[in-house]
Amino acid sequence: MAIPAPEDTYDRVLLAAEELFGEHGFAGTSLQAIADRVGVTKAALYYHFRTKDELLDALLRPALNDLDRVLEVAESRRGTTARQRLLFEGYVDFLIRYRTLAVILDRDVAIGRHPAIQPRLASITARVREVLDDVDDSIEYRVSTAVAMGGIYSAVAAFPELPDDELGRILRGVVRKLLGPRRRAPGTVAGV
Repeated sequence: MAIPAPEDTYDRVLLAAEELFGEHGFAGTSLQAIADRVGVTKAALYYHFRTKDELLDALLRPALNDLDRVLEVAESRRGTTARQRLLFEGYVDFLIRYRTLAVILDRDVAIGRHPAIQPRLASITARVREVLDDVDDSIEYRVSTAVAMGGIYSAVAAFPELPDDELGRILRGVVRKLLGPRRRAPGTVAGV
């Protein structure tokens, strides 16, 4: 039997961690359980990750970096409508690309409150609010954007059986219907 290449073991450990965090939560998953799932010794796992916290960081960092890029693209555009459209489109793509991690983050409070993850999630949340919260929009429209963001997230978790392309198409359509034309706050003039 061939010994797996270190890169292969690294990737297999990340996949096993993702699966086990999804099944048992972050707190309910031990490094030993991950090593057992991969079929390596705990010492082999320690070669790549000294702690479960390092493993969590390695698992979430690429996804959070991608979400930062979605926000950077949206934030770089002029005009609230363009920024919001790019944010919603990028967010749908992001959640579909990282479906399993999105569900884990949604359901596992321990990860969302983890000291290494929580500040980054708080920063991302604040940036999303800045893109979405245009005080010139009506309160109904502002609430609709918040509902759309939360609804996208929930739908990804609620419909795991839907193929990625179908779910993405449906989510984009729902967002377009929910938000519809921009509604300005009373007393504001569009484009001012």
